[in-house]
Amino acid sequence: MCPSQARLGPEPSSTCHRMLQDPLPGGSTSPAVPAPRHGLPRPEALYYQGPLLPLYPTPTMGSPFPLLSLPPPLYPMVCSMEHPLSADIAMATRADEDGDTPLHIAVVQANLPAVHRLVSLFQHGGRELDIYNNLRQTPLHLAVITTLPSLVRLLVMAGASPMALDRHGQTAAHLACEHRSPACLRALLDSAAPGTVDLEARNYDGLTALHVAVNTECHEAVLLLLERGADIDAVDIKSGRSPLIHAVENNSLSMVQLLLQHGANVNAQMYSGSSALHSASGRGLLPLVRTLVRSGADSGLKNCHNDTPLMVARSRRVIDILRGKATRPAPASQPEPSPDRSTTTSPESSSRLSSNGLLSASPSSSPSQSPPKDPSGFPMAPPNFFLPPSSPPTFLPFAGVLQVPGRPVPPSPAPGGS
Repeated sequence: MCPSQARLGPEPSSTCHRMLQDPLPGGSTSPAVPAPRHGLPRPEALYYQGPLLPLYPTPTMGSPFPLLSLPPPLYPMVCSMEHPLSADIAMATRADEDGDTPLHIAVVQANLPAVHRLVSLFQHGGRELDIYNNLRQTPLHLAVITTLPSLVRLLVMAGASPMALDRHGQTAAHLACEHRSPACLRALLDSAAPGTVDLEARNYDGLTALHVAVNTECHEAVLLLLERGADIDAVDIKSGRSPLIHAVENNSLSMVQLLLQHGANVNAQMYSGSSALHSASGRGLLPLVRTLVRSGADSGLKNCHNDTPLMVARSRRVIDILRGKATRPAPASQPEPSPDRSTTTSPESSSRLSSNGLLSASPSSSPSQSPPKDPSGFPMAPPNFFLPPSSPPTFLPFAGVLQVPGRPVPPSPAPGGS
């Protein structure tokens, strides 16, 4: 008897025997599907013993795959919670046609609360703060350019890189020195992690931050950089000039004195072999030449052309300083004579007697000028013919003795002559 005969009644037919004789593959005793008609092969199938469901159900909050007995996905709940934050992050990091993000704009507008909010969105979204606009400026660059130390400190502490380069290869330290902002430079150096700021980094012109500070004559920035360990004798990549040579070529006496007081090498040479004294002597910068000489500059140092500072000097006073003849500064009212004109004057031209018998000063004149006319009643003394003149005269005087003013007498012949 069929196992289900006791519950279902008499055996209906031989169907029960057929279902028992045709078990499912794998030893399953579940009822098998009757063989199809017309002799077609019977497909192997696993039937769900429950209520019939459509094959492609409509999306619901429950499990969309009940046939596979999978747990319901979590994405409906996750999307509903993260959607506002994701939209804010996307809006905060979206760039306009100039490449500026809302963080760039908030920094330029000095909107500190907005910068705080945008920085937190960048951090929640895992985005970098070193995002560039079309001018290759980061928000930190803009904070330094607009001289906002509080924003510089906030951005650096939030993760902005102080070594990010702009389109000129300048770091935030270069920009702080270029815009004469020692407050931003101090905020940058104080808030950055140790070892993250390289003060010897060069921009595309080969200059360090100290070179830029010297060229802009920002004394506070120079002192701060030297305090933080910047190399005072660092050379630029293009010409090999040290900060001292840059200060000399800028004719900045105060900067030269500041660098010399902090131990700058006074005899440092550039790639051409010229020193700071070469530059000062060739330009005729008397105060700088005097300062450098007093600081121990070598006046015999030769460059690649075998020229010493004395050889490139054109001013007579510079030459005197280099030779040690003149160490005092000249009065401001006295003009500097040109090196090709003689500065020696005769005692007769410096002072003479006026018609009333008083001593009157006359302007200094060179011997090459014509002699002054005799004052009335005072004939001029005859020149001394035994000493050569200091410079060639413009006329040849008559080598005779004046018996009467205005009438020369020929000289007597020498003894033994014809």
